[in-house]
Amino acid sequence: MPSDSEEQPLTNHDNDNSRSQIHYISIPINNNSEFAITDSDGNSPGNPEAFTTRRQSILDQPIGSFRGVNSLSRFATSLRRANSFRNIEVNPDVERSFFKDSIDETYDPDTMAPAHEGRRLSITINNAAANLSLRPSIPNLDMQDTTIDDYGSMATGVSGIGVENQSILHPSRSLAELISNANFDISSITGVESITLKQIEGKDGNVVTLIAGQSTGPQTIFNSINVLIGIGLLALPLGLKYAGWVIGLPLLMTFAFGTFCTAELLSRCLDTDPTLMSYADLGYAAFGSKGRALISCLFTTDLLGCGVSLIILFGDSLNALFPAYSVTFFKIVAFFIVTPPVFMPLSFLSNISLLGILSTIGTVFIIFCCGLYKHDSPGSLIEPMDTHLWPSDFKSFCLSIGLLSACWGGHAVFPNLKTDMRHPTKFKECLKTTYKITSITDIGTAVIGFLMFGNLVKDEVTKNVLLLKGYPNFVYVLISALMTVIPIAKTPLNARPIISVLDVLFNVQAAESKYTGKKLSLAKLLNWFNCIFVNFLFVTIAIIFPAFDRIIAFLGAGLCFMICLILPCLFYLRICATTIKPWERIACYFTICISIVLSVLGVGAAILS
Repeated sequence: MPSDSEEQPLTNHDNDNSRSQIHYISIPINNNSEFAITDSDGNSPGNPEAFTTRRQSILDQPIGSFRGVNSLSRFATSLRRANSFRNIEVNPDVERSFFKDSIDETYDPDTMAPAHEGRRLSITINNAAANLSLRPSIPNLDMQDTTIDDYGSMATGVSGIGVENQSILHPSRSLAELISNANFDISSITGVESITLKQIEGKDGNVVTLIAGQSTGPQTIFNSINVLIGIGLLALPLGLKYAGWVIGLPLLMTFAFGTFCTAELLSRCLDTDPTLMSYADLGYAAFGSKGRALISCLFTTDLLGCGVSLIILFGDSLNALFPAYSVTFFKIVAFFIVTPPVFMPLSFLSNISLLGILSTIGTVFIIFCCGLYKHDSPGSLIEPMDTHLWPSDFKSFCLSIGLLSACWGGHAVFPNLKTDMRHPTKFKECLKTTYKITSITDIGTAVIGFLMFGNLVKDEVTKNVLLLKGYPNFVYVLISALMTVIPIAKTPLNARPIISVLDVLFNVQAAESKYTGKKLSLAKLLNWFNCIFVNFLFVTIAIIFPAFDRIIAFLGAGLCFMICLILPCLFYLRICATTIKPWERIACYFTICISIVLSVLGVGAAILS
């Protein structure tokens, strides 16, 4: 391998692991900034095959400039795109999630992420009719021999395309007109310096044009952790109590390893056709419109359950701090607090979603410190409570299944996170890092909570801390505040996809684009009603079904097993049928059978308890 300081020529290279050619074109979006490709003398040669790309050093950037692919602003836009990936497919007959007429991607100009009702990419480009001028080539970021790291450096030769492959863009169009006509909101994409388009050929032979992946490895890891670390980990100590040490810890680690493997299966399925971008696309590829419809139902139920559990967490936490007011009272209060943010733009909700994961991790850290602070049980790690090795009965074991599996449910957005990567071939490495971090966090929380409270542990381990005396006074206020922030930060994001479904059913989006005057006002009124109705539904169900552990157990046993274990194996068996190895086929069938049995036991225990 050449040294990092060497410059390497751009060469034509076919990726043997892909059935399609992937071509890249870079469009600078700053009028004073261009993507420059030069030869070894710093000149722009006429022969594309002679191009070289100079390696940019981080030392070339001014101190404190926060520029580059991993700047804070790009982390923010990557998180914004990741939050936009939570969506529900309304039309089950659509073969690909984000394409019109099979070949035209639609995107959101604010986040530069694929969007069902966004702008059509071809119209955006063609509207800038006459004056677009481009550099001839950009490196192919998907090639196996590419070692462009996620910090802006390039060490080895990469592939690109020359002038002859610029068919999707007219060579005389101007960048300024492109941006002007397309109405890009550049101010909301702070730090983005160029739009990179790529042409890919799917299994059906159609060549599609879409915006290339934009997230780096660190950004993908961060987004994946944000998906996996949720409020489900607050119920892990109770799950460990129900299962006991001997069964509970191996079961928790088995779920972690199993879901990691099935996430890799989803990645392999995506590799068979680069035009597949979402979990729902895989469902259609495997089972047609019925598969996509099933996934839509599962996603809706999952988001509904998550929203309900957040309202329950809000009410339980504040009731523990202010017992004079009932849990129902605080749930009603939650409705008036979480409803206004639903009307805010995704850019704002993405920023406050950071508070959700920070609050969750901060709460775990505070509980750990409380265990070290207190010297006598219960609630101490210095003098742990008595625990047990085995479940007390079969029913307890069944309840533990859903509680221990609920925290591993990130597969719904994993496909989107991979397709949004600058280097999708690094997705498996990102998964490894993600699961190392989340496994330590989840298993650590389960162990710490069970040791501190033993058989006294409640459905939310935070409730134990809030109801137990002996900690500093500020701890109770701080934990309650953090438990209040989490629902405020996450509930609006869970509500948005359901609201979008209702908008489509009521034809709100079409009305907003077609009508003016009274009809437009009616469309906006229907949208407001949908926003309010979804949050009202969250609160109503939370009041009717107030048990946090039962909701989490149902989500884990009923939905996590289906979305994260059963369906990925079925997708792999169908989509990769010609390449699957015999032992992989056996492992998939074994996983499906065991998952069905555990899911039935867990759902039954959650419903009948």
